[in-house]
Amino acid sequence: MFYTHSNNLFKSCLLLLFICNISFAAEYQNIENPKNGIKNGLLKDTWVLKYQEDDFSEKVSNASLIYIPNNYKTEKVFFMRCKDYFANFSVQYIDDQNSLKVAGRALPNNSPSFAKHGYIYDEKQSLTVSSSHDYDNFRVSVGGQNKTLTKLFKTDIVKEPNMLGMSFHYSFSYQEMPSFKAGKNSSATQNFFNILQPALANNDNITFELESDLGHKHNFALDIKRLNKFVPKHVMQYCFTGRELR
Repeated sequence: MFYTHSNNLFKSCLLLLFICNISFAAEYQNIENPKNGIKNGLLKDTWVLKYQEDDFSEKVSNASLIYIPNNYKTEKVFFMRCKDYFANFSVQYIDDQNSLKVAGRALPNNSPSFAKHGYIYDEKQSLTVSSSHDYDNFRVSVGGQNKTLTKLFKTDIVKEPNMLGMSFHYSFSYQEMPSFKAGKNSSATQNFFNILQPALANNDNITFELESDLGHKHNFALDIKRLNKFVPKHVMQYCFTGRELR
């Protein structure tokens, strides 16, 4: 009887330890301007934040941020995805493929293998990124696909034949990345992060100028002050401001 009682007590203790170690993670979604989507059911001119957080420790485990513009034809989408080991920063927009054709005939495509996914344009473009304290010039890979304008949000824009869904991105590998995993930050990635992180920490807006080798330009800005006003500080620290590159 003593053995049975001890065995049951041992099992009860193990069960208690297991329960105490369960992570009570909750998912949150915040919409900056939900009223903008009431009339037609489409969100516009708003940031949308989704993140997962432990209810006890308030530790964030993943997060995603997207800015949905008022007019996707003329404005840019900013999308950020944050994980424990890395984060992505991407820009998405619409362009007319005729402005990207070489000699008006063909689209440059350095990644023809992605054509099956709808990517019919892939080329390096010149990117200038500036804040009030820093700036740098980059050569960034820009992709264009013709199957859909965007998969990130619902839009009321009717796709026209010459419209391409365009995008470019940077991926940051953080020090928390396990040593056995690949993930080395290029010098360009480091330089971009060295503009982005201080700008986020200091409420410093960022401007972008993207130009193809044919002279086709896009000028736009990321309103950091608005972004920081909306996103909780501890979520931004998890994504960018509290992180160090690998």
